Amino acid sequence: MTYFKSLFFNFLTVFFVNHILPGIEIDYYSKLPQIKGDLIFAFSLGFLNSLVYPICRFLYPKATPFKIGMFSFIFSFGAYSIINIIPLGIHVMTPGAFVWSGLIVWFASYLTNYLEFKRYQKLKELEKEITKRGGNKQ
Repeated sequence: MTYFKSLFFNFLTVFFVNHILPGIEIDYYSKLPQIKGDLIFAFSLGFLNSLVYPICRFLYPKATPFKIGMFSFIFSFGAYSIINIIPLGIHVMTPGAFVWSGLIVWFASYLTNYLEFKRYQKLKELEKEITKRGGNKQ
């Protein structure tokens, strides 16, 4: 359930950043009929950003908040760097829009993945405490 919350939050963050921030232009339906490239981009980047902690934990068994931050930074800023190359209908027009959009999306991604990291740590501590007590004795 926490994964779907993270996916939804990251999707909404990317979607609203693309629509609200000045300096980001979206080609509307006259140029992209039936595709809605802004939704494709928002969902794909939201999906990647919601997978940061699981990927980090898979690659590095001892994931740290710094590693989570670096992975989400690379995904967020990398996606906004590539967006002008791939014709999805979203264009970052100014350097300020690039920086602010990357920072806002990075912060949202880091926040959701950091909360997942803390949840995992809490579960590990509870598991250690249960095994220290001797299992499930009744």
